[in-house]
Amino acid sequence: MGSDYILFLRAEAVALYRSLRPRERHRLENFFNLLEDRPFLRGETTERDEHGRTVEVALIEKFKEVFWADHAVKEVKILRLERMPKQIR
Repeated sequence: MGSDYILFLRAEAVALYRSLRPRERHRLENFFNLLEDRPFLRGETTERDEHGRTVEVALIEKFKEVFWADHAVKEVKILRLERMPKQIR
């Protein structure tokens, strides 16, 4: 199948990703691949970013991933990657 979209991660998201154990990375990588293949994918909820843009929020096990698809340049942009507090998981 595949898509022409590429994944873009902000530096803060990359820093957290690099600090993770291989198993945690693998789970996130599966979701990253899904986003590249399905750039119109929606999260469980939405929120507003610092520019007022509506962005998607996906909950991947113990992580919160905030992203949006920039269809003009065919990129899925990961804005934030956060570890969720234990009581929310």
